[in-house]
Amino acid sequence: MKNKILSIIIISLIFLSFTGCSTAGSYKNEGRKLFKEGKYEEAATSFLKAIELNPNRTDYYIDYGMTLITLGRYEEAIAQFDEVYQNKNMVVIKQNNKKIHRGKAIAYYHNKEYDKAIEQLNLALEIQELPKLDMDILYYKGDSALKVGNYAMAIDAYTELIELDNKSAKPLLERAYCYAALGDYESSLEDYNAAIDLEPKRYDGYLGKYALMVEQGLKVEADELLTIASELGGDKDEDRFNQGLIYYYQGNLDAALIQLEDSYAKGFKEAYYYIGEIYRERKDYVKAVYYYEAYIQEGNAKNLGVFNQLAYSLIKLGDFSNAIKYIEEGLNMGQIGTRRILLKNEIVAYEGMGEFDTALDKIKEYLNLYPGDEEGQREKLFLETRNLDN
Repeated sequence: MKNKILSIIIISLIFLSFTGCSTAGSYKNEGRKLFKEGKYEEAATSFLKAIELNPNRTDYYIDYGMTLITLGRYEEAIAQFDEVYQNKNMVVIKQNNKKIHRGKAIAYYHNKEYDKAIEQLNLALEIQELPKLDMDILYYKGDSALKVGNYAMAIDAYTELIELDNKSAKPLLERAYCYAALGDYESSLEDYNAAIDLEPKRYDGYLGKYALMVEQGLKVEADELLTIASELGGDKDEDRFNQGLIYYYQGNLDAALIQLEDSYAKGFKEAYYYIGEIYRERKDYVKAVYYYEAYIQEGNAKNLGVFNQLAYSLIKLGDFSNAIKYIEEGLNMGQIGTRRILLKNEIVAYEGMGEFDTALDKIKEYLNLYPGDEEGQREKLFLETRNLDN
């Protein structure tokens, strides 16, 4: 009789165990369905219930962590990933670890901790399992490297992406931007041309090449390219955003502002920068500062000229200390193309604050880099005279 009762108890426990796992699986499936539908709070609740019922499934924690990232709860997400990381040399564990490193990297990326993101992305790339994740990981690595001004690292990441997918213009466009930032205009132009050849209906290839040609003083050729781009057409929101950029480059600021404000309302954060440019050109520096700062705060300030334009606008408003703050931030990004003008505006800002000794030190540093700048030499003489008077 005792043996019979014991057998019933064991069978019951096994049944309950299977039922619990089955229910946990149902919550997981429900969570994934809700996630796809954009119901992230409900998805998080379902994944948490799955974990409570079966705390031994690593994939439940990973799904929950990724959902927390979508909800902006980055530190909680990282804690979930750390909870299930295992340092074991087994295929399934290495697969999970790759997802964990990627998940942590995305959390750090969105929390603007780009160095930590890069560290996790490198760890993910060291794991050979799940190679289908490598392209996504490399895009995050390239963009994270851009955010910290490490253009060489970004170029390496985009080069790997080009090798993995030589039919896409996107990594070529990203690498072209990096080459231009380092002053390697020849390599940048090659990539823009290759991107246009691959996807001739894509606006950003033409617009990137246009900006590069303007920077090189090829305004006539750049305007001809812009005319070609203006004929691409398209009715998608992205097409209309790019058409707004063309209006801006062509000097049609009224039409550009209407289109860019519409794009801004539809989530095109890059529009912030160009709206700021329009207001700066109209000498409405208060509005220009608002849009430039909004662009930077989005955390996707790819156009690093924003730091100089913002500093210039702040100088015009007499806010010299904040101008210097943004100049220093821009200089730390290491972009070759904006360095010279940032250094010049830094000198102007210190003069505006009445810190003439510092301004003189800065102009000396500037002239060590650019000794042929005659205007800079005159400014140095003025500051030396000013300091003697004091």
